Amino acid sequence: MEIDVEIEINEPIATYNQLGLDIDNYNNSRKLYPILKWAGGKEKELKYIIPNLPTKFNNYFEPFVGGGAVYTALQANKYYINDKSEELITLYQSIKNEDRDIFFNVLDEMIHNWDLLTLVIEKNSDFFIHLYSKYSSDLIDDTKLKNILYEFILKHSEEFNGMFSSIFNFNIENFIKEIKINLVRKIKRMKQIEKERNQLPNKDILDNIETALKSAFYMHFRHIYNNMNKYKLQSPFKSAIFLFIRNFAYSGMFRYNAKGEFNVPYGGIAYNSKNISKKVEYLRTLELKSLLDNTIIKNLDFEDFFIQCEPQINDFVFVDPPYDTEFSTYAQNEFNKKDHIRLSDYLIHKCKGKWMLIIKNTNFILDLYSNKGLNIKIFDKKYLVSFMNRNDKDVEHLLITNY
Repeated sequence: MEIDVEIEINEPIATYNQLGLDIDNYNNSRKLYPILKWAGGKEKELKYIIPNLPTKFNNYFEPFVGGGAVYTALQANKYYINDKSEELITLYQSIKNEDRDIFFNVLDEMIHNWDLLTLVIEKNSDFFIHLYSKYSSDLIDDTKLKNILYEFILKHSEEFNGMFSSIFNFNIENFIKEIKINLVRKIKRMKQIEKERNQLPNKDILDNIETALKSAFYMHFRHIYNNMNKYKLQSPFKSAIFLFIRNFAYSGMFRYNAKGEFNVPYGGIAYNSKNISKKVEYLRTLELKSLLDNTIIKNLDFEDFFIQCEPQINDFVFVDPPYDTEFSTYAQNEFNKKDHIRLSDYLIHKCKGKWMLIIKNTNFILDLYSNKGLNIKIFDKKYLVSFMNRNDKDVEHLLITNY
């Protein structure tokens, strides 16, 4: 299918019919969307992907599924998805499998406790404002501040401990430790900010205190996430924690240190009021469950995935691999130039089905796919055009198909 039209970036999906496209596999009454935000997610690129789909296909294959923006947008007889990220695939399986009740019970408990932290601030607002006023006015020193905060934590220890039901009953001491560390650090930081700027209003003081408590909660579960084997957590429990910290990590980052530990801090004040209840309710929907029930889910290298789940001539393969630049290490899994060569060899010489590849434009990638009888289009922030109609090689992405 050849489409030689330029599509403005802000053109809504609803206008695709105006292009005269008859694409049976696009879900126009779409109720589904990605299960989470993922690096390189393609939700914004659907405006380019949908008009360039094969007119019809039977089954859908995606070897680098990520958050599933394209997977959840299309209709097929059966779906086959894969990703090298074990955590991500375990999340898909936790939403699908018979123990999904455990997954949702853990998430419900975390959301409930997250909201309770806000109530702690509201019930003790006078205490925190008065304490900070004395500290910022130098009426008490650092030692006295720590002592008062420790007394407050001890006084409310049952309240903090009570936030965790039996399913969370491990290393509560770490949570209490994080509360101590974060409260002291945040109050000292506020005093420093006031010296550099102006006096903080009461609302800002309470917002910062709430940030300290919620950061402690987040850091506690980050600790659990980094020590899952130690705590012998079940897969749905792991997935719930993974989803939670994935939503509350600073700027949605997912970064690991040399030891393989997730080390992104809490998102900050702007995340205090963040509510993931609607996201969780979406993950519960029968529509998503039905899609997952009709999906084979794998956690393999892409070649192993295609050996186990081989596309046939009337199937469609959507390929969105890690890019050939800054994203070569993806979810702790390296994807280098040798992997890109393996991928191009499979797509060009071995894949029986129709396929579409979306990838960042680099000289290396262009050399892999040019002059191979493929249909190559380019797109940037404004347009998708035929590669033959534009000589600008500095555009951001390539859309390559074998049909």
